[in-house]
Amino acid sequence: MPLYKFGAGDVFYNQLRTYPSSSFYIYSGSVYYQNKSTEPGSNVANVNGVPVGNVSLFELNVDRVDTGIKTVFIGPESTTATQNVIDNGTIYPFVYKGLSKEAFKGMKRSEFINSFSNGDVLTGSYMMSASITRRLYAAEAGFNDTNVDGAAIKNSLDFAKRLGSHYDFPSGSSADYTNVIYIPSIFYGSEIKKGTVNLKVFVTGTLVAHCSDSRYDGALVMQSDATPSPGVTLPASLQTGATVGCVLYKEGAIILTQAAGFGADGTDTLQYKYYNNRTNTTTNTDDVDNVNWTLFGLGLPQGNDVSLEHLPGQAMIQSASFGLDFAGTHKIPTVTMLANANRGELNYTNNPTYIEYGQTAYNPVTSSTFFGEQQLNIKNIHSSSYSDPTGSLKKTTYITKVGIYDDKKKLIGIASVAKPVKKTEDRDLTFKLKLDI
Repeated sequence: MPLYKFGAGDVFYNQLRTYPSSSFYIYSGSVYYQNKSTEPGSNVANVNGVPVGNVSLFELNVDRVDTGIKTVFIGPESTTATQNVIDNGTIYPFVYKGLSKEAFKGMKRSEFINSFSNGDVLTGSYMMSASITRRLYAAEAGFNDTNVDGAAIKNSLDFAKRLGSHYDFPSGSSADYTNVIYIPSIFYGSEIKKGTVNLKVFVTGTLVAHCSDSRYDGALVMQSDATPSPGVTLPASLQTGATVGCVLYKEGAIILTQAAGFGADGTDTLQYKYYNNRTNTTTNTDDVDNVNWTLFGLGLPQGNDVSLEHLPGQAMIQSASFGLDFAGTHKIPTVTMLANANRGELNYTNNPTYIEYGQTAYNPVTSSTFFGEQQLNIKNIHSSSYSDPTGSLKKTTYITKVGIYDDKKKLIGIASVAKPVKKTEDRDLTFKLKLDI
């Protein structure tokens, strides 16, 4: 089997940019990603082992469940219980505490030193998932104050001010309430694609308002679906074109500050009832409130403890639902390799069908002074206008696979063609191999 070295122009690298879209729907405390509900498995309620609306970060424990058995071990069993690797039915990472001092990234140094002895097994988990979260800040919470999320992204907001005043958040809070939707980077890659963010609010299944970054500058522009009463003019905050918040594309944060109601007159014409708790067991039928952008995403998982999940006395909207759509930007490194089959080369094969039938290569010509292999005739498959005599002999092979080797001549990859490629002595061939990293 011949080996060839890639030339100077045979290998080149580039980057493929893709824009996968994501869609979230929030209703009554449940989140649905890409309009998918549960996908039942044989052992778990959801085959990926993560809640609905989440994506699995590893996707290793597909339809696996922890058996709870602690007496089956992987590898040799130790008399010290903490030094055994338990086979509990799931896949999980583990390392031994030893002289190399290896530990998991999230483990604190003090815990590693004081909580484990040499030889103990340190375990992690692959049952990890991600989804969007919501945090609501009251004015007194100080969205931009120290040790609060707004302070962490203050530099990003200041840098984006050149695009417009919608990024200008004063110290403390820019409104009575600041509603922030956080999107993990696993959904959008390097950044959210500009012009693709779209937020929708539904009440009893009817679209009442939506906003989008239609100007490609991060401003969430209102697109009101309210129909004003005769002689009533919508407030400026509800008119189409009003800015209700902003988007930080690289950080994956959507900030909403507009608290005006979506009613036709901006007051109480469009209201909702709500639950007093997240378990949806108690309904408040007396007190209602206007639907507005600071309520967007109510029912999403709470991001932290210092912010408000909902307005005082409210926990879950009874008849409203929300939609969030956007596209991400994923950069995929690719390597392209050109494998050349030059003219006059690669025209011999060890395939038995390459020689005429009935010949044997295992009877060498020998004597007391000579050893020679028997000459074999190559089967001629070159087409001719006549059955006899046949056409002139042309060595012909068929290429089915291309192997890629490293500098130590170890096979690291195989590319298979969909259909065998005919190779003759007077034919040049180039195979283009592309690999996404």
